Amino acid sequence: MQKHILFFFLALSLALITADAHVANAQGVAEAAQEVVETESVSIALAVPAATTDTGNIPAYLDEDLIKKHADFTSFAKSKVHSLNQNHNLSQSRMKIERQPDGSYRARYHVIDHGSLVCNVRRSSSATIPFVGVLFYKEKIFEAVANTPDGCRVAEFIPVAVIPNRHIFSFKQGSWQ
Repeated sequence: MQKHILFFFLALSLALITADAHVANAQGVAEAAQEVVETESVSIALAVPAATTDTGNIPAYLDEDLIKKHADFTSFAKSKVHSLNQNHNLSQSRMKIERQPDGSYRARYHVIDHGSLVCNVRRSSSATIPFVGVLFYKEKIFEAVANTPDGCRVAEFIPVAVIPNRHIFSFKQGSWQ
């Protein structure tokens, strides 16, 4: 019983000491907050590059010309992929239909997945070609099998392969080439 009473008083005294420390700490924080209010001037560091900064030394997210060229290249790449899809010799409108040894027909066509487009633009060290753009995309191959060629055209096509592609373009004389 005496041990319980002793532990009770020890715990109570520890709680009182801890509470007193919290009150003192809160008063110190309040005083520090009052000191902050009383200051007269504040220095602020700006994350804007100076006008004389070399474009090679600033981060890409601050390079406004690079951001504009990236947006321009992305637009160019989307139209290029649309053109590639339309002009592909194995597009959906020009699918290849082959007769199989078992007498059935297999139809196959290619399409570029617009969701897989990735565009990267970087500065070049060349004076004549200031920017280089890289276009990544995946070309999907779809197949269907049916008993007749017309049956293949209306059959359900399933993806059977994916071809990764990469094209490199340069920005020369005001346009992407």
